[in-house]
Amino acid sequence: MMSALKGSTVRRESLTEAQRAQMLALMQLCYAGVSAERFMADLDAKQYVILLHARRSAELVGFSTVRVAEERIGTQVVEVVYSGDTVIHPDWWGHKVLQVCFGRFLLWRKLHNPLRPVHWLLLSAGFKTYLLAVNYFARTMPRRDWSPPPGRADFLRELATRWFGEQYDAARGTLRFHGMHYRVRDGIAPIDRAAAAHPHIAFFAERNPGHVEGEELVCLVEIRWRDLARALGRSVWGQVRGWARRGLRQVGVRAGT
Repeated sequence: MMSALKGSTVRRESLTEAQRAQMLALMQLCYAGVSAERFMADLDAKQYVILLHARRSAELVGFSTVRVAEERIGTQVVEVVYSGDTVIHPDWWGHKVLQVCFGRFLLWRKLHNPLRPVHWLLLSAGFKTYLLAVNYFARTMPRRDWSPPPGRADFLRELATRWFGEQYDAARGTLRFHGMHYRVRDGIAPIDRAAAAHPHIAFFAERNPGHVEGEELVCLVEIRWRDLARALGRSVWGQVRGWARRGLRQVGVRAGT
């Protein structure tokens, strides 16, 4: 049984005007403060886009933009994979296709130069985005149960200051864009009492109390082979379990008719 979603990774310049318009509409559905000008400018600064389509209708239901850059930690050359705008329509939450596609992208970058370290730069305005990192990769910074090696925090501060300028608050480790910027719409993925009891979600809320106004926690994730293999395995297994559950529900519906 195939997934109800189909994922693909494309070069940004291959997007059609219709696809760009669909991406903008999806962002505006889930986020407040999304202007067409800022969205398109951010999109044009990326090289790749992961697209999620519903198989039956071919409707665009999610995407993530990606930038790849070469940086240095001390004397060591590293690759930084930067996740930009990322959104999935709430009707499709729970599917693991985006995680699988992004994991494959990271695998491709690791195989491109196996000896070069790869780090994932992630901006988290909502706890679901933050959980994508901490649930799959042990060496996520900041994280409540892991301390980074010497120099890692300095690298992140220097990188974020250079890339985002005065919008980055080095003391708080957060990013607040000047002027109108995105924030998760009210009622979409709120941190309610049940969510706040989760230790990673509670840590996110403590480190980024301004997330409700669109402030983003700047995270750096070290992509190790072992974590990437585990992440891909968990994502694929999650897909299989989802297919099985949906298949059993369909069998039950047919049996009851």
